Amino acid sequence: MNKIKRLPVWGVYGLLAYMPFHIFLAQSLSLSTGGLDVWKVAKDFVTIFLLVFAIVFALYSQKLRDNKVFRITLILAIVYGLLHFLTYIFSKQTSLSVAMLAATYNNRLFWYFLIAFVGVRLVKDKNIDVRVIKLILAISTLVCLVGLLQWFLPKDILTHIGYSIERGVKPNFFINDDINYPRIMSTIRDPNSLGAFLILPTLLLASLYGKVKKERKRLIAGLLLLHALILILTFSRAAWGGIIISGLTLLIIGNKKKASFLLKQYWMILVALIILFGVGLYSQRQSYFVRSVVFRIDDKNKATDPDSDQLHVYFIEKGVNGVIQKPMGYGPGTAGIVSIQNENGGTLTENYYIQIAHEVGVFGLLIFVMAWGYVVKLLVQAKSVLGTTLVASACAYAVMAMVMHLWSNEAVAAQWWLLAGAIIGINYNKKLS
Repeated sequence: MNKIKRLPVWGVYGLLAYMPFHIFLAQSLSLSTGGLDVWKVAKDFVTIFLLVFAIVFALYSQKLRDNKVFRITLILAIVYGLLHFLTYIFSKQTSLSVAMLAATYNNRLFWYFLIAFVGVRLVKDKNIDVRVIKLILAISTLVCLVGLLQWFLPKDILTHIGYSIERGVKPNFFINDDINYPRIMSTIRDPNSLGAFLILPTLLLASLYGKVKKERKRLIAGLLLLHALILILTFSRAAWGGIIISGLTLLIIGNKKKASFLLKQYWMILVALIILFGVGLYSQRQSYFVRSVVFRIDDKNKATDPDSDQLHVYFIEKGVNGVIQKPMGYGPGTAGIVSIQNENGGTLTENYYIQIAHEVGVFGLLIFVMAWGYVVKLLVQAKSVLGTTLVASACAYAVMAMVMHLWSNEAVAAQWWLLAGAIIGINYNKKLS
């Protein structure tokens, strides 16, 4: 029985290890085995199995059944899932298969959390946090090494192992489609998602540097530099901004009094630096780096063609107008990256909040924000290195979700929500011990 109870925790380890390599493995292995669609959805069937298993065991255990966190998150997950079902039934603007795929993408955030929380509570192993930290750093380091290798290899290398637009994944990315300026995505789906994925382990390495013994500082510093380099080579503006936001948040959380003192003493210098940065950016606005890398202006396009930022604004405005016209939602699969498969047409909102509001209405968005806020609140109370890192990364993700379909990426979603469930579960175990 004890070994059976450990299944959800083993599932957490497995999902954390597999998800960052899911795209790479699915595309490459399916070349010889066939069944690409099976490879794509197998991870979700495993997740659903682990979820059902965890919930059954939780309901069987009175302590877990009566646990406030479990009951609240389970109710929110059920309501959120029902909203997806009801909006599909009343709208039916997508096929059933597309709606189910979109609903899975949206709901698996709750599933990851529940699997990890219940799994940790079932086994009550005090060393889980140490194992998890070692695992995610090992995985992220491997992802970084593959990304570094990708920077030097021919840019079409992934086409030889199954990557193609026809098979659902681009084999390479470039700034403004200029082959002289590549962007790396390693084993993750795209550069922006890779940047988002690396924020959490990069912050964790920064947090650990001041806590490890002297002989390990050099290793941590080397890994930190590697993660930072790969994050830079994604050329993801969202990730660059995210690491700055989360880094500042981490500093403030760890040194509230010192940060407040420094802000009061040196606020004029900070303002001067911001102004200086703005002036420097403005003075170099016509340089290729600023125009292409910062503002993503493609000088090869016609003057009338929209640039990257203009397209972002266009998609967001289109999504907002759709929500205003139908605040109850159009149903899962009508917005976001899954909507590309919608035969009736979909909306790429380039904003996760608008995507959810478009699919399951304003009430659905409210449920999602409430659940995320509740989890972050619990992480603040956990007061652990990984918990603080998750809070800091959540601040970055809250902003990044405004300009990308952040939580639709399996690697980013699994990493944050599984770790959140695990850390909150560990914190409850410590309270009870």
